[in-house]
Amino acid sequence: MIFLIENPFNEFLKANSLWIALFFFLLIVAILLIVFLTSSRRGKNVDKPLSVDKNLLVNALGGFENIASLEAKGSRLVVVLKDSALIDRKALKENGVLSIIAMSKKITLVTSGDAEAIRQSIEGK
Repeated sequence: MIFLIENPFNEFLKANSLWIALFFFLLIVAILLIVFLTSSRRGKNVDKPLSVDKNLLVNALGGFENIASLEAKGSRLVVVLKDSALIDRKALKENGVLSIIAMSKKITLVTSGDAEAIRQSIEGK
């Protein structure tokens, strides 16, 4: 039989099996801990409110008269405008808007924070 042959590796495994098992257990715990800590850090940046001056933002959108409706969806602020030619893209970018998705009369502003807080600030609630 092959298992009856004396092998130094088999002797090593018999003598150190507890330490080997403990090493692999601690390795798995360390990997899970690293994954958990890195994923929890990513989520904290999303919840930061965007600090914008509402007057500058409204002026960049063409004024209060130009805004037909506002709707917040997560980090996106959907704005329906009466005249989309009045928006100032450069001023929007300077006020913390990450991305602007423009359609005919409707634009979507992608922010780094909570769009609901921005909507409430603009509407005065």
